Amino acid sequence: MNKLIIAASIFASVTAWAGQECSIDLTKTAPNVRYSFDDNGTVTDTFTGLTWMRCPLGKTWQAEQQACRGEGTGMYWQAALNEVQAINQSQAHPLHQFAGHTQWRMPNIKELASLAEHACMKPALNPKAFAAGFPYSTSEEGYGSGDVRAYVWSNSHVQADNTILMFDVRNAEIFAYGPTQLEGSVLLVTDH
Repeated sequence: MNKLIIAASIFASVTAWAGQECSIDLTKTAPNVRYSFDDNGTVTDTFTGLTWMRCPLGKTWQAEQQACRGEGTGMYWQAALNEVQAINQSQAHPLHQFAGHTQWRMPNIKELASLAEHACMKPALNPKAFAAGFPYSTSEEGYGSGDVRAYVWSNSHVQADNTILMFDVRNAEIFAYGPTQLEGSVLLVTDH
């Protein structure tokens, strides 16, 4: 009976991040001790000093479940910039002054890449900091098959070909796409 209870509890904890795969042979690059967790929907990276929304736009943080819920909103790059401006300027916006912060912004590609958990993939992010925030797959292998919300917009431009750098949360790769080529996710950061 005890074996059955232990197996059930292990199964329950694994299913929360069923898609994430981590190597036990690699040292964690973004372990829990690196972050200061807050139930208000933010997490502060103690290495960089940046405070992040724990969920991409469109999802909401559920403190009692310690996870993001809802559907993430895919946006073209300019729409994402407009949304950030509305969050910071419109008192009517539901995310205005989110968690007491007033200057949210889209991160640059180095800031996004700093979140990479290189010991894990699908997603390559700390599972506690961004719990259920990015369950998207860009391939045929599972949930959200072909879902480009696995790519997160940055504010970093490649002027030579007028593209924007994006961070692939599945495996921590960086790609360049045109600003109207796909509707990616938006994860906001603040310096305060």
